[in-house]
Amino acid sequence: MGPENHVIHAAHEAPTWVKLSPFIAMLIGLFVAWLFYIRNPELPKRLAAQQRPLYLFLLNKWYFDELYDWVFVRPARWLGGFLWKRGDGAVIDGSINGVALGIIPFFTRLAGRAQSGYLFHYAFAMVLGIVALVTWMTLFGGAK
Repeated sequence: MGPENHVIHAAHEAPTWVKLSPFIAMLIGLFVAWLFYIRNPELPKRLAAQQRPLYLFLLNKWYFDELYDWVFVRPARWLGGFLWKRGDGAVIDGSINGVALGIIPFFTRLAGRAQSGYLFHYAFAMVLGIVALVTWMTLFGGAK
């Protein structure tokens, strides 16, 4: 779109055989498909039997799926299993949940003792909280 972009103009200067080659390839493909599937349906079987290694190579999509599985899928599966067993199983379930099972009951018992049911106890706790907040803001808060 810019003034320095001359791609469209250069496409007009391509040789004629470059412009016609997709059409020629389409005609060749149409002829081969007509020959294999309409004129002589036994021809693909004979060709596959005659060129067995090439047939298997093309049938298996150049073995890209196997290569992709070996390069990406297996290492990712191994890493996922490792992080699941070691990361989740050992670190999270072992340490964090273990610590939580010790700390949470402690604070639950502490809060249970602090809840007396008397209104003045709750009012006193709120006043202590407000005093702590004002003290904190006085010492560390505000613009310096």
